[in-house]
Amino acid sequence: MKRVQLVKKHYETLTHKLRKLHKHNPLMHNYHLKFSEDAILAEIEKFIKTFETDPLSVEKAADRLSETFIEHDIPFAILSDDLDIIKDTLISAVEHERIEEFNDYFKALRNDIAFRFLIVAARRHEPIVTGNYREKILYKIHAEWQEQLRKAIIGNDMGEFPIHGSSTCPFTAALNYPESKMICNELNICEYLRTTHTKLHELAATFAYLLTQKHYKSAYILYNEIREYSERLMNLIGVLYFNAQLDRTQTFKNYLHRTIPELETSYIAVFDIHSMKQINTFYNPKVGDMVIETVEQSLKAVYQENQPFMIYTRGVGGDYYLFFEGCPLDEVKQMMQAFEEDLRKRVENRPSLPVFSVKQGLIAINSPFTLEKEEIRTIFIYLKERLKSAESPLFLTSESDQKKMLHWINNHYKHITHLKKMLDLKNVEIFLQPISRIYNPDNIHAFEVLARIKEKDGYIPAGAFIDLLIDMKLIPRLDHLILDRIIHYKDLIHLFATKLFINVSAHTLLENDYVEKLIKAIRGPLIGTEIIIELTEQVLLENLGLIVRLHKEHGLIFAIDDFGTGYSSLQTVIKLAEEGIIQYLKFDGSLTQSMEDSESTRRIIHIASKMSHSLGLESIIECVETEKQRRELEEFGIEYAQGYFIGRPQSVEAWHLIRKERGYL
Repeated sequence: MKRVQLVKKHYETLTHKLRKLHKHNPLMHNYHLKFSEDAILAEIEKFIKTFETDPLSVEKAADRLSETFIEHDIPFAILSDDLDIIKDTLISAVEHERIEEFNDYFKALRNDIAFRFLIVAARRHEPIVTGNYREKILYKIHAEWQEQLRKAIIGNDMGEFPIHGSSTCPFTAALNYPESKMICNELNICEYLRTTHTKLHELAATFAYLLTQKHYKSAYILYNEIREYSERLMNLIGVLYFNAQLDRTQTFKNYLHRTIPELETSYIAVFDIHSMKQINTFYNPKVGDMVIETVEQSLKAVYQENQPFMIYTRGVGGDYYLFFEGCPLDEVKQMMQAFEEDLRKRVENRPSLPVFSVKQGLIAINSPFTLEKEEIRTIFIYLKERLKSAESPLFLTSESDQKKMLHWINNHYKHITHLKKMLDLKNVEIFLQPISRIYNPDNIHAFEVLARIKEKDGYIPAGAFIDLLIDMKLIPRLDHLILDRIIHYKDLIHLFATKLFINVSAHTLLENDYVEKLIKAIRGPLIGTEIIIELTEQVLLENLGLIVRLHKEHGLIFAIDDFGTGYSSLQTVIKLAEEGIIQYLKFDGSLTQSMEDSESTRRIIHIASKMSHSLGLESIIECVETEKQRRELEEFGIEYAQGYFIGRPQSVEAWHLIRKERGYL
């Protein structure tokens, strides 16, 4: 390009127009703190002066201007407008026949600058693939697609980027996986994911053409649009996975309810860590966590290889629920076998793990099959019940197996309906079981209040229905009725009981109505009878703030029930004991039942007894059924005992008669 004759007026015009443009350009408002406008104008003046001496090549000019603007984070749109002003200033100083030459120069310059901005944009906008979702299939596939596009741009080689239609993309295939259908069906936006993904492929195909044809300005503008669509899709996918994880078990069951009727045959399985109770009893919680982690790693390994056919979620404890769709039974069995093999290898590599087993039960669901949404969970309950008395793996794959399950579910809901009716009719009675000094079983210290359902001429003990009530979230209703019965018998109870232990759920304690009723009873009709609220270790630790608040505001006293089942944090127990919030430790009855055959259990009881003494707590142990157990437990330093050897649960009237006969209660 030939030199250009410029005068002072050209520089003044250029500076004036650029300052005016920058002042009124809304984009500049976001960048005025990041650079000195004078420095930018000085760089532009340097560039324009080269046309008087030695005009720069398009490539060198693009390098110089891009470097300055990119360094100060000034958008391409501002530089593009500046180039128009520079071009107009130069054209005003040259002959008419050179105008086309300058138009071509600046068109090429703008294009080259756009290419450099495109490379920088690709380098800077690395996909954020972090958190729990980075291995999720939709998230992972789309992140890989983004990364392929970035690398193709940075290397200026679209051969690195697979240009294929949206219908053949792995993302489209993954949208039909059970996990994907579960998370997007929950919010009913599967079609939106599909159309957004299709739009991205169309934009990417156009972008690839523009880049290969070196239409860098158009490619840069389009890349920003692609990135916006892509990030929107990535964020949406993240929200979907997050939303599904908030209550994954319920989301999983909802998906089964929608999907099963559409399938000719599907399979539901339960994997249950059968020895979890013993592990939590004899080891610390970290050991239990290690067991669960190992099982989950094996399950994930199998899942990663079989995502088109299976989906799973963790249950409430050491159990997992699995669903297989579009897969023959032989392949399902192979997946279950692969899990067994993988778990065996992992356990061999972790010799510190205790001995445990994972029981597996599977049932075929054949069309036609219908259950209400809330009834789907009973399939897992049924499988766990069957596994208690069956060899693992258990395969229930015949039509008669399905009929037996449906019959069981029908009876299950009959029981629930009956229980609801009994609660509505307030057919709840309380029985009292004595807690005595271990050295003298006749010396009754307190009573535990136990619920019974009145059934014709008899009573159903709590153990027969408590799980159903928990499952149906009816425990607060039962807690209210128990408290009502205690208040009803207040006059008789005062005659023979100075302390009552009552079991109350955390859900009930969260109800202001129940707490108010309880406090009024303690300070009114039950005054003179101390009330101790029993909570399991797990419930107490999960609701610690609530427990502390109830003690501080109302003076409620608590006992840790089933102590020794592996949930407790000793530091928390110490703190609660020091503050007087807990006064009793009730050791789980499984310790009593297993101590005759286990030296380890005897050591645990002995140590736990010493610990309770050192904390100023009183120790109670459950399920004492023989004189031999009583003597040995007394030697260990246990203070109080509860169980059939001490006394069976009986009605309030029965204990009143015993008091009249014996006269010592």
